[in-house]
Formats: sequence, C-alpha cells, structure tokens
Amino acid sequence: MVYITENQRFFGTADRKVDITPGFLLLAAAFTVLAGPGRALLALAAVAVHELGHLAALALCGAHVTGLRFDIGGGEIQYSNTLSFTGEALAALSGPFAGALLAAGALGAGEITGQAFCYELAGVSLLYTFFNLIPASATDGGRALSALTALALGPEASDKICRAADILCALAVLAGGFYVFWVSRGNATALICAVFLMNACCKKPRFGVK
Repeated sequence: MVYITENQRFFGTADRKVDITPGFLLLAAAFTVLAGPGRALLALAAVAVHELGHLAALALCGAHVTGLRFDIGGGEIQYSNTLSFTGEALAALSGPFAGALLAAGALGAGEITGQAFCYELAGVSLLYTFFNLIPASATDGGRALSALTALALGPEASDKICRAADILCALAVLAGGFYVFWVSRGNATALICAVFLMNACCKKPRFGVK
C-alpha cells in the first residue's frame, strides 16, 4: 500500500513504513549530479548495509521497529521500545560496524578480482563509516557517546558533554571544509557536510538510532 501526502511519501503498511521526504530526494539528486550515477549507487549500497546493521542490532535487542525515515539529514530508524543505555550504544555502533565489514569485504573482493568498483565501494563505505563515528549528536558516534556517558555519569553530565562535543565537531568539520575548499579550489563537499552537521546537531534528539 502506498500513502502520498503533500510533503512526504510513505511506502509500507500502517504500522511499518518508510518515509522519504523531498529533502532526501533533493540530496540524492545533488549527489548524483556531483559524483555521478555510479558513485551514487555505491553510496546507496553503503547506506543500505549501514541501516541493515542497525536493524539487526535492534532486532537482537528486542526493539519493535515501526518505520524508516529518510530526510536531508540522513536515515533514521523509528522504534517503539525503550532500550537501555547499553542497548542504545550497541544499536548505534552496529551501523558503522556493518559499514566497516562491507568495506573490508569489498577491498578483499577488489584484491581478488581487480575490479575498480570494488575498491570504490570500499572507499565510499569507509568514508561513510568514519563520518558516522564523529562524536556529534547527529551521528552514530554521538549517540553512542551520549548513551555511554549517561550510563557512566548520568543524563545531566552526558548532556553537557555531548553539547560540547557537538560544538567542537561542527567547528572542526567546518574548518576542514574550508581547508579542502581552498586546497582543491572549489570542492565544497566537506563544507556541505559541515553545514549538515551543524543543522542536524540543532535538531536531532540525544537518543535514537541513525
């Protein structure tokens, strides 16, 4: 069954749906134009494996997944259960772990077959994995940091630590983005990532799997 509203599309059933917003479609189109259709497909494969890693961990933790949401800030899995802080951390880190496994597998396949796309897939998956391990609240690394610090120090201390990490990460990525833009004379990819990170850090909750 397909549900279509003015601002978003739903694919699935009433209790489980995939929400794809126009912002995500715009992001995908921009990436396809800038990187080319081939690399866009590789990025899609990396994102799919990443999300499957989250889904597998959530299933093992007994969470009831109610939907998937894809917007300009990336993908987010929605679930109805409340996980422990340890479960939150494991679920958050399972996506980057799956991405790292994909990168290792693609690299091994490239060594065996000599196919260039295997090396490109390994690189794309590795970059996506590293980006998601940045300790900012909009990423998996930030969510794991939030859960683990809350477990060790309590929610109030965790909130202060994560707010400081958000600011430091956003400034670091922004500085790196300007450097790459200057050195490459026009490559704005890192700057776009910095803008996304700052915007997402202002909007995303502390807990929940991305």
